[in-house]
Amino acid sequence: MYALINGQELLLGPISFNYRMINSVLEEELEVEFRVTSQDYQSVPLSFTEDIKILPARNDIPEYDPKFQTVSQTSHTITETEVVFSYGVADKSLEQIKTEYKARVAPERWNKENTTVTVAINDNEITVSTSRDNRLSLVSKLLSGDGPYNFKFNDGVWVEISKTDLQTILTAIDTVVQAAFDWELAKLAEIDACADGEAVYVVEIVPPVVPPVI
Repeated sequence: MYALINGQELLLGPISFNYRMINSVLEEELEVEFRVTSQDYQSVPLSFTEDIKILPARNDIPEYDPKFQTVSQTSHTITETEVVFSYGVADKSLEQIKTEYKARVAPERWNKENTTVTVAINDNEITVSTSRDNRLSLVSKLLSGDGPYNFKFNDGVWVEISKTDLQTILTAIDTVVQAAFDWELAKLAEIDACADGEAVYVVEIVPPVVPPVI
């Protein structure tokens, strides 16, 4: 991390060595003719004038529990050799903890929604993707005519299906998808009902992986 300073004034930082951003400040704010390249990070500290410099930047972050606490920059100290950014720790509110934990629910619902379902059609057990693209494809075919249609399903089985068969398949898919959304709604309600942060993290979103029995 790096910082651009002008004496005791912090102009940029802490930032990665974004030479375009640095050059923009050198040109537009400081009117310094010198420009840095993408490789000049290897030469830091860099001095353009007695006051204008690029120095290494260091974050001084105390230990904290990211589940229940957050950090924010509180101050910085400019020395001859580096710029130190100090951070303070604050407790998250219960609502913040809930909001952050809720963000984990939708991705897992997506996993539950995008799976496969087995359907019996004409004495054949076929495996059908429940993905949105496949659902749209099946709905499009359902609306296009009465059939019958030859379909190749996930397990490589070709089956002649009628419009009624298509409706049966879509109903099976809708059952899986609706169950996924019902699960999401229930998990959000479970999180909302928690009285403290510890209880929030007890709510199971992704089931633990059980090792196979050998």
